[in-house]
Amino acid sequence: MKRITPKVSARTKAEAKVSPQASAGMQLLAYLLTRNNEELAKLVEQELEENPALELSEEITPPTEPLNVSITVLSGDESPISAEDSFNPQDEEPELPVCAPPLELKQHVWGQLQLVITPQEHPIAEFLVESLDEKGYLKTDVEEVALHFNCSLETVEAVLTKLHQCDPPGVGARNLQECLLLQLDALLNDPSWQSQHEWLLSVRKAIQIGWDEMSRAEWRKLASRLKVDEQTVEAMVRFIRNELYPYPSAGFEVAFSAEIVSSIPEPDIVVRLSKAGFEVEIRGYKSSHFRISSAYREALHTLRNGNRRAEKDEGEHLYHYLKRAQTFVQALQQREQTLRRIMNALVRYQQSFFFTGDGRFLQPMTRAQLAQLTRLHPSTVGRAVRNKWIQLPNGVIAPMEVFFNPAYRIALLIQQILNQYERPERPLTDAEIAHKLKEMGIQLARRTVSKYRARYNIYSSRWRGRMRIAG
Repeated sequence: MKRITPKVSARTKAEAKVSPQASAGMQLLAYLLTRNNEELAKLVEQELEENPALELSEEITPPTEPLNVSITVLSGDESPISAEDSFNPQDEEPELPVCAPPLELKQHVWGQLQLVITPQEHPIAEFLVESLDEKGYLKTDVEEVALHFNCSLETVEAVLTKLHQCDPPGVGARNLQECLLLQLDALLNDPSWQSQHEWLLSVRKAIQIGWDEMSRAEWRKLASRLKVDEQTVEAMVRFIRNELYPYPSAGFEVAFSAEIVSSIPEPDIVVRLSKAGFEVEIRGYKSSHFRISSAYREALHTLRNGNRRAEKDEGEHLYHYLKRAQTFVQALQQREQTLRRIMNALVRYQQSFFFTGDGRFLQPMTRAQLAQLTRLHPSTVGRAVRNKWIQLPNGVIAPMEVFFNPAYRIALLIQQILNQYERPERPLTDAEIAHKLKEMGIQLARRTVSKYRARYNIYSSRWRGRMRIAG
């Protein structure tokens, strides 16, 4: 009978990284800390099925019922929160915004392509998306696709054209030259680049007709072919290096999922702002939801007192499962206490951010700093915040990484700018977003904004407009 321990798999061993000399309870705690609520629920179901000495308490509320831990970080004479203001899990909750983790390229492209393809084009489009490599290039021939679906080349080319119009620019290109040309086409259609329209056309012409000379760095020959001076060619090369990407998947996760579906995660921790201050809810199963089997306790007690003769291995069986149940409940209790301790420190340290929900107030922080604040070992903090999601008081669901990764702060600010300044009839361009960030004191180039926007599941201005039209 398999126990739930950190030795479940080689991957688990790598995640836990606990000393071999550590007790079984500490090993189990290290493992439970790395689990989010969904994973924890599966472990609990497995343990209840395998361990007869562990039982769910009959009088408990469901695990989704909140355990509110009040942390008063606001000053004033406000009265405690009233019953009318308290959280009721039965109430219908509105759809919550999500600060998404880094998005996989295929998911990102497929979400856009579905808006513009016909039902007849769906299989071809899905095939093309699945044929993208880790760099965003198309690794199949149009002729092969046409042969596979028994359709004309024109039909496949029409779908590929729609793929080429997706974000990020250059996706679906079959070579570097086509990738750069597609990116330039995107800039030519970008209103913020209209003042440089002629320059973009000249760069496009250089890539289109002078690619051989450009790829061999024969700048003098390229200048002669384009009938421009060498300084202009040098400026073109600088522009290509600074504004265009050699591959379109920059900023996306390398690992691709076979499923082109994403869902809003359930938060593991919820922070609310009430009249009494901040309230932290640690969701999921807790030690109070379980009890040790009284029948097993009594049976072991009877055997130890010698009131009846034990059958072979009976005493060992009773002791093993009672000890296992006790260890599991204690590890759950320590998991909850550790998460609560970490959240108490986070709420106090990031008080302005929790209060406003404004990414500008997110203080730079490392896991080592959080470990010092909580007086926990850095590895314990690392396990506790890994793979966890938090719902902020403004309703945004974000990964715990938002407190430690500066890139998430930029993504929050970009989304904040879009929510505050973007109008339905005129989506903001990346250049305009960069300008707004500059007003906040953050210097980022347009292409860097584009990289962050793409990586964190924020569509381009063209596709945000199309999605609004599509409803």
